[in-house]
Amino acid sequence: MKSKVDSVAGIVVLYNPDRSVIDNINSYINQIDHLFIVDNSEKPVTSIRDFFETNQAATYVFNGGNLGVAAALNIGAKRAIEKGFSFLLTMDQDSKAPVSLVESLIKVAESRKDVGIVSPLHSNKFGTHLKLDKGNYEVMSVMTSGNLLSLDAYKKNGGFLDDFFIDYVDVEYCIRLNYNGFKVLRVNDVILEHNEANISQKNFFSRTYYPPNFQPFRLYYKTRNLLYLRQIYKRKFPYPLKEEYKIFVMNFLKILLYENHKLLKIKMILLGIWDYLNKRKGRRL
Repeated sequence: MKSKVDSVAGIVVLYNPDRSVIDNINSYINQIDHLFIVDNSEKPVTSIRDFFETNQAATYVFNGGNLGVAAALNIGAKRAIEKGFSFLLTMDQDSKAPVSLVESLIKVAESRKDVGIVSPLHSNKFGTHLKLDKGNYEVMSVMTSGNLLSLDAYKKNGGFLDDFFIDYVDVEYCIRLNYNGFKVLRVNDVILEHNEANISQKNFFSRTYYPPNFQPFRLYYKTRNLLYLRQIYKRKFPYPLKEEYKIFVMNFLKILLYENHKLLKIKMILLGIWDYLNKRKGRRL
């Protein structure tokens, strides 16, 4: 399954996972050369650590607390670079890889010198991906899970922003890749089942909508970090910001129309605005 040309490491970021994460990890650990398991839990997940501690193809890293997604990804990327790997597969703890995920992505990655990320198509339980054409497409951003990162591009582009902690970490990194001349490619023929948040389906007259139902604390980070994203790129690369704002506004309308805990979610959005205005970054909730 692995490339004959370039070596591939992987990273999975853990936060209080259950035992199902072992099955998920086993779906891709044999597709890569080494896996870094970076644990952001408050206490080490001993069942995971013990399961993999004798596996020479895996390294378990306990951070002693939640450092955030960005910091964990940077830990994995830096360790992979130190060991001489060329690519890094980034996985969420709840994602299970399809057969030949890495083989399919690396063929695309090796076909071009300007690749920063090659991503599968992220599917949800409602199959909205079925509306998209097959093939490879240059896109502005992709979600983290299932991506193949060029570590050469990572060294030139810089790491993920620790200050963002969780939300828009992937979007900011992808926008920066595009700004610096690297390509973010999505392979629509490779499907990764990935249900972000708790997506649901609602019908409004003749149209169907998909509220994401984010947990309230996520809306704090989404609001605050989107404003920081605007601050960074509003002059030098404004186009992708318009698309992100459209998505944010649509999700806000879905909260008002369809989701529970409306007042709490609005409170988190306002808190995100307040903390942005007061220049607060990093972990808050």
